Amino acid sequence: MINKKIFLIVLIFPACNNFSDTKISQQRPENSTNAVVKLIDSLGTITLSMPLRYDTNFSWVQYSDCGKSCDEEKYRFQPKRLPINRESGWFNSKIKKDSTEEFTISHKLFFPFHEGDTSRDIQRHNVIKSEIMFDFQNPSIAYDTIEKINDRYFTIIAIKKDDTIHSMRVLAITTIKSNEIRFEFELTTKKLDSIGLNFIDNSIKVIRTIRLSKGV
Repeated sequence: MINKKIFLIVLIFPACNNFSDTKISQQRPENSTNAVVKLIDSLGTITLSMPLRYDTNFSWVQYSDCGKSCDEEKYRFQPKRLPINRESGWFNSKIKKDSTEEFTISHKLFFPFHEGDTSRDIQRHNVIKSEIMFDFQNPSIAYDTIEKINDRYFTIIAIKKDDTIHSMRVLAITTIKSNEIRFEFELTTKKLDSIGLNFIDNSIKVIRTIRLSKGV
């Protein structure tokens, strides 16, 4: 039996380097609803437009062998028709799954809580991009940019591989109180349908609806 920890959620019905301060359209994606997630330990609150098919949510701590500084709090949304998997330091379900669709928010459990929030940090963007490129398990990068969304800068990177199993990930990273907050969409599927064909574009549309409020 899976011990699920439900977090607060309120429902209200080719690679490039594009660093832009241009205001992006934040029109709510089709077939979505507003969701609110309260982060632990006063990090703040996240609101965004969530696809309606992501009708299950839970959270857990992904522990690591290197201690609390590496442990992560994760908050996940996914369709309820898919099995629930929670990664840990001893088991990575991403290696074994051939059918996945999920959205995960994550942050470390060690908080420096320095003053100041995210800035247009090109060096950090390139470091994250390099880490993805040099991991042989990752598909190639299809898109990368730094984008200003609701007065906050985000690194956005999408990777994609088309094979017997199609795999796609869209990662967005920002900071609050100097803590990295990660937002990741992931899809693995044997057969591409309209969801798969539009997965990267639609994931970026959802990312553009993200708003973060500071904790106390």
